[in-house]
Amino acid sequence: MSSADLSLTSAVVAIAAMTAGSAFQAALGIGMALFVVPVFALLDPRFVPGPMLLAGSLLAAMTAYAERQAIDRKGLRISLVGLVLGTVIGAVALHVAAGPNVQRVFGALVLAAVLLSLFGTPLAMTRRNLLIGGGAAGIMGTMVGIHGPAISLVFQRAEPSVARAMLGAFFTVAYLGSVAALSTVGLFGQGEILRTIVLLPGVGAGLALAPLTRRIVDPRRLRGAILVVAAISGAVLLLK
Repeated sequence: MSSADLSLTSAVVAIAAMTAGSAFQAALGIGMALFVVPVFALLDPRFVPGPMLLAGSLLAAMTAYAERQAIDRKGLRISLVGLVLGTVIGAVALHVAAGPNVQRVFGALVLAAVLLSLFGTPLAMTRRNLLIGGGAAGIMGTMVGIHGPAISLVFQRAEPSVARAMLGAFFTVAYLGSVAALSTVGLFGQGEILRTIVLLPGVGAGLALAPLTRRIVDPRRLRGAILVVAAISGAVLLLK
């Protein structure tokens, strides 16, 4: 698919999905990728993972900056070591998997992320868990754009401000690193740059809507709704 194959309808739907996903993530600290990845994979697979990650890095950076005083720099550094290793593995794995079955790969990984979010046991922020969580996030994030479930298990027991700040900082580095790795293996080019530009208005609109989202939406119900959408979409991708 060339960059010229991006239709106006696809662009409008993608911006709407990115707006909703960005509002969810800015309100909860996590959730954008679980919501938008299956939607984008059904709409136009070239929106994921690269364009979604590059556009999302702006959202993550702003989240981290807003609560930068709460970042545990030592813990963040350890998680980033695992992230680097996982990112390399994920880029190579996606390069191998790329082809007619890539949507099924996306579907399987989306369902795995949903299951991890539902049944994963929160972990203490130890050196080993930070390394493993960072590595798993790097693999899954580079392959399908969903870094959150693996690393959030490590940060869930932290104070809410620390968890939001750590996730924002981690996602910023993770998203940019994944895009760099995808570019290295030939999976991020002109078409993906165009799709990134298309998604940026959605990021801005989502940030603007985040305060309203926090006020009117129950976080637990919103998280449940995101997981339901992700599970249904992942199943559709897997069975296509």
